Amino acid sequence: MRSFRNRLLALIIGLAVLTQTVTLIAVLARTADNVRARAEEQLRSGGSVAQQLIQFRANELGAAVAVLAADFGLHAAVASGDGATMLSAARNHAARIGADLLLLTDAQGNVLTSWPQHLSAHDAQLLRRLVAEESAAPARAHFILLGNKAYQLILAPMRAPVTIGWAAMGFAVDDQLASRIRDLVGVGVSFLTVGADGARSLATAPPHVEAVRGEPYLTFSEPLDAASGSFVLRLQKPMSGVLTPYYEVRNALLAIGGLALLLATFVALLLGRGATRPLGELVRAARRIQAGAYDTAVEASGAEEFRSLAATFNAMQQDIAEREARITHDAYHDPLTGLANRAFAERSLDALLAESPRVLAALIVLDVRNVREINASLGHHVGDDALREVARRLSQNVGSRDLVARLAANQFLVVARDCSPDRAVLLAEQLAGAVRSGFHLPAVSLELHVGAGVCCSPLHGSATTELLRRVQIALEDAEETRTRVALYREGRDGEHRRRLALAGDLRRAIDSDELSLVYQPKVSVATRSVSSLEALVRWTHPELGSISPAEFVPIAERTGSSRRLTSWVLAAAIRQIAEWRRAGIALDVAVNLSAADILDPLLGEEIRGTLRASGVDPSSLALEITESAVMRDAPLAARHMQLLRIEGVRFAIDDYGTGYSSLSHLSRLPVDELKIDRSFMMHAHERRDDETIVRSTIELAHSMGLKVVAEGVEDPKGWNLLRRLGCDFAQGYLISRPLPVADVVAFVRRANDLLPASDSTVAQMRALTLLAERG
Repeated sequence: MRSFRNRLLALIIGLAVLTQTVTLIAVLARTADNVRARAEEQLRSGGSVAQQLIQFRANELGAAVAVLAADFGLHAAVASGDGATMLSAARNHAARIGADLLLLTDAQGNVLTSWPQHLSAHDAQLLRRLVAEESAAPARAHFILLGNKAYQLILAPMRAPVTIGWAAMGFAVDDQLASRIRDLVGVGVSFLTVGADGARSLATAPPHVEAVRGEPYLTFSEPLDAASGSFVLRLQKPMSGVLTPYYEVRNALLAIGGLALLLATFVALLLGRGATRPLGELVRAARRIQAGAYDTAVEASGAEEFRSLAATFNAMQQDIAEREARITHDAYHDPLTGLANRAFAERSLDALLAESPRVLAALIVLDVRNVREINASLGHHVGDDALREVARRLSQNVGSRDLVARLAANQFLVVARDCSPDRAVLLAEQLAGAVRSGFHLPAVSLELHVGAGVCCSPLHGSATTELLRRVQIALEDAEETRTRVALYREGRDGEHRRRLALAGDLRRAIDSDELSLVYQPKVSVATRSVSSLEALVRWTHPELGSISPAEFVPIAERTGSSRRLTSWVLAAAIRQIAEWRRAGIALDVAVNLSAADILDPLLGEEIRGTLRASGVDPSSLALEITESAVMRDAPLAARHMQLLRIEGVRFAIDDYGTGYSSLSHLSRLPVDELKIDRSFMMHAHERRDDETIVRSTIELAHSMGLKVVAEGVEDPKGWNLLRRLGCDFAQGYLISRPLPVADVVAFVRRANDLLPASDSTVAQMRALTLLAERG
């Protein structure tokens, strides 16, 4: 018995005894299930017998009611309204089958006569409903509660040849019927009605075997057809009668099982003492491993098998230690670049600030802005190679005690110790330059666009979350000002919180229709008439007052709300065009699209649907798009524009001359107009270069069949220049500031009265000045 194998054999013998005991318990459970199943089968069979008896009674009732309904004499009595004759004829038929209830009604179910009791108003209403149901599905047996008595009832129509009334007979559902069924099936029988106020017994026949007080019953319930409430047939058998066979088998098997358990217990106590000692040692070792202590070797005394198991434990805890170290490394490092990740950076920064709260530390966040474009054009593998190279260059250009981490998809964090703000800005410039310069990958040479934000501790904060938030604000400043590096400026938190608040409020303002549109007129230079306007969105915040579009439109673009804003503006402008058309005023409206709108494949269908819903001619709508927006994906933009242009929607290139395109690029786009940017018009009458740009733009646009709109016309000199150069439309404060919708119609009518009548330049200037003053 020294080897664990022999001990295991002894334990297996003991387990065999235990298994025998479990087998006995399983047999008992199976026996109980079988006994219960047989009793349930008896109840189900009893239910079937009861249903056959009920169906037999229904057939008997049906035949008798059919004969009664066909009685010619009864028809005559019903037709004449002779109640005594009706009752006499009907009772003769009821007596033949021993019916307990007799009813005669007219065609609508109103009771003509009843026997043996008169019906209450509630019962009469129930009977009318039953007649209506019978008209839809005839020849059905019903269970009905009239007064305090339940009946099995069958109705039959009296036809002569149309239905002149209904005859009904019923058997009582009472204790006599319950006893008859009990005698047939040998179990207790009850008839119940179940309503909103609970269950109520109608008839009962207790089982022949008397049950012990409080003893449970095995119950089988079967629903019956009901016209009032729900009728249920319930069969019951006391559990003492059900389980009698089980008790006999149980007593015998328990005796055998008890002996087997005693034997197994004796063997376990005899052999377990020696076998559990090495197991206890292994259990203590396992708990030590569970607690994370992997440096203590597991030693187990006893048989050879336990020593082998201890060696396996030692190998396992070594593997666990290595795996935990690997998991910990992966949890705090970026798998692509191998740098520390955000979680590790935050933990390290927390530790640094806790150890030396007054130490100078600089946080530099570098954002590689064009990684998304690299992924889209060259593939993600090239983008991943670029990010790995960025990580390598950053690691090579920082101090040994400095931390480099990948903060987000395209952002890297450098935490430099003992670094003043001035030195931090220089370091950020150096790191940005190192990332940008000479960026050659095996397959391609790239130019990375890098921006950096800088903040310092303790100057700009003493908490990790505060510093990380402020360095992101500095990064946003660098992006907005188009500089490479920006240092956090005091007071920017308030602006940042304002932007966050405005972002949420703008979404609510769009959903709540709290925005408004103003309209700036455009004058045809040749005809001196106003027939088109530019829609400009305005927002009056309930607490902050008027918010400039220059503030909230960029917020919408950064937070993903620009598409919703564009949808609101388009819908509002199209509705306004429709209102003006209904008022007899034909005005075209131009709406500005953001950079991402024209690339949205759903925009075209949305515009077409809104135009159709409002009944607006598509040619009344013009969409203004900036050069830079079109050039982001010119082929895709051209496809989307062409689909709308086929419908009749017109397109204009806004702020022409400030982007990166040329007329050669724009010639491939379905464009109708060019809008000369206001920056050229401000000094075109006094700067030859600006005048040359305006003139060449007008001439080239006209040669391509395009109209030209000049923005920023604010003085008579600019107007005269546009007249000389043949510009098509002028827009600016000389003509009118943006107008609220309530003032548009009056302005257009006044302008179209004054301007066409001004033939001379002086007269035109006076008319324009008058319009500007009144506008």
